[in-house]
Amino acid sequence: MSTHAYQVGCSSASQTREGKGSAKRRLALSSLRGSALLAALCFGTVLTISLGSYMTLCTRTLTLSSRSAQGTLSLELAETGLEDALWALNKNDWSAWTIAGSTATRTITGFNFGGGVTGQVEISVTSYNGSAGARTITARGVTTAVAGSSTTRTLTSACSEVPVFVNAVAATTSSVAFASGGTVDSYDSSLGSYSSQTPGYSAIVASQAPAGSTPTIQLTNAVVKGYAASNYATGPSYSTSGKLIGPTTPDTTRIDPSRISASPFQPVIPIRAISGGGTVLANPAAGTTVTLGSPTDTVPAIYYSSGLNLTSTTKITVNGPVRLVVTGAFYIGLNGGTPSIDVTTNGTLEVFAAGDIAIYGNGINNVTNDPKRVVIYGTNTLTAPDMNTAVPLHGVIYTPYGQFNVLGNSTIYGALIAKKVVFSGSAPTVHYDLNLRRLTFSGLETIYGVSNWRESFGD
Repeated sequence: MSTHAYQVGCSSASQTREGKGSAKRRLALSSLRGSALLAALCFGTVLTISLGSYMTLCTRTLTLSSRSAQGTLSLELAETGLEDALWALNKNDWSAWTIAGSTATRTITGFNFGGGVTGQVEISVTSYNGSAGARTITARGVTTAVAGSSTTRTLTSACSEVPVFVNAVAATTSSVAFASGGTVDSYDSSLGSYSSQTPGYSAIVASQAPAGSTPTIQLTNAVVKGYAASNYATGPSYSTSGKLIGPTTPDTTRIDPSRISASPFQPVIPIRAISGGGTVLANPAAGTTVTLGSPTDTVPAIYYSSGLNLTSTTKITVNGPVRLVVTGAFYIGLNGGTPSIDVTTNGTLEVFAAGDIAIYGNGINNVTNDPKRVVIYGTNTLTAPDMNTAVPLHGVIYTPYGQFNVLGNSTIYGALIAKKVVFSGSAPTVHYDLNLRRLTFSGLETIYGVSNWRESFGD
């Protein structure tokens, strides 16, 4: 073979080998490109799915957030409806309502919350006039989005008159002070007499005076079996013998911190102005006995007095339901003697005193021992009513606009509310009647409050 032929043969073989290598490389590159494309497609698919899922999640979250916000607004509308119904009940003003039988209804529209969300509240009060059954308020708050979807929240509440004697001793705007000693505990007259029960630890001594730099409840040598509630957060001031305790308070503890409340509550309810037909009562002559009321009376007999000043052994016997309206001073024994007002088993007594009050001598003797049967209302703001008698008072005292002083070692079975309360004796006693928390009194203006409520949902 010639050299040229050999070279040509070698060149051809080399070219063949090179061609095969290039083909392999091209195939490998093509395979890599396919893999990259497949990976890119897979990544794009995953990214698309993830982005779609995220957008769906965001949309759903926004929808849920909007519904939640609408639900809150609907609840606020329903609460507004409750307040509106309570206002109508307390003012007895139904001029903006539609009346059908004993049910009053009202719809209030025009609420605009921005973002195209509007609202309305639909209210109904069953037995609004007390003609049949308990008063029940139903308030339905509805919000509507711009797209037309609506959210509803409904509040249904039973409402009743607010009891005023929720504390054993309370100052409406000032302080409560035990200057030298005293005892406060509790019992329940609906379960029997105080002596038949073990004294409890549920009495509350409260002051609604604004928070300041000094305590507004003072316990100098006084023992309170219950709670102290005031806006002064650290509780009452006390001497080494003062105590605020509960049934499980250690003997060595003077002031139990678990018995201190920084949220005092004492309703101040207006006293009714009594008018209408009645009998003028002259001041009884010294040493005489006058009987008011009759056991057969089905409504209170009203007696009007320009002022009472009982002295000597003078006695007023209350033998039926009686309202005593005194435009001047109401004095029992302030100027001497052992006069008294005796309330028989047939009697109930409401005293409406516009002047000074003084309960001395033999005081008010409620033979039933039921505190709710004797009520003293005082509207005087100029002088300080007081009491100093050895005869226990089974009754309640409500003078929310003036100070009341308990002198000596007077004893009260019931409750005492005044603008300011001062116990100046060494051993005054208040046995708080827990039954008063369940009672309302006709001598006070009717104030309704929510006793319980429930919330329901609906769209």
